[in-house]
Amino acid sequence: MPTTTIARAHETADELFERHATVFGDELPIYRGHVHRVIGVVGLQCDVPADIAAPLGIAAFFHDAGIWFDGTWDYLPPSARRATEELGESDAQHAELVSSLITEHHRMRKARHDDPLVEAFRRADLTDVSAGLIGAPGASRAQFKELVAQYPDKGFRPMLMRAFGRGLKESPVNPVPMMKF
Repeated sequence: MPTTTIARAHETADELFERHATVFGDELPIYRGHVHRVIGVVGLQCDVPADIAAPLGIAAFFHDAGIWFDGTWDYLPPSARRATEELGESDAQHAELVSSLITEHHRMRKARHDDPLVEAFRRADLTDVSAGLIGAPGASRAQFKELVAQYPDKGFRPMLMRAFGRGLKESPVNPVPMMKF
C-alpha cells in the first residue's frame, strides 16, 4: 500500500495524464504505466516529504514527455522546462529539484545532485527500463512485480525501441543525447 505522499504523487501524475491525454495517442497507457512504476519504485527506496508529493508527480509525468510534446529524442531540456513551468509560482521553490530529477535521470553513474530523491528517481527509472533486472535499493523484485501488476507494462520496451529508431534518424551522430556520463 503506497504512503499518502506517494499516493498524492500518483494522483498528480494522473491529473496531468487527464489534461494531456491526446498528446500521447495510443502510447498513453504505455507511458502512464512507466510513470507510475517509477513513482512506486521511488517510494520503495526513500521517504518522500509531503511537500514534495506533487512536484514528484509532475517530474515523473514530464521526465520523458518531451518525446511526445516536443517531438524530439533530445527530450530532457524540454521535459525539464515543461515540468518547471507546471510547478508555477506556488511551488517555485521546488523548480531546481524537479529539473534535476529530470535532467539527472539518465545519468550512467550516481546522480550529482545532493538530494537523495534525485538518485532514487534515477534508480527507479533504470529499474523500470531494465524490467527489474537492475534493481533499486529498498525495492525487492517481488515489490517491483507488484507494481508491474498494478501498472502493467503494455509494451513499454518495444515503444522505447521505436522511439530510439526515430531518434537515430533525428540525430545519427548522437543517437542517445539524453544519456549522461
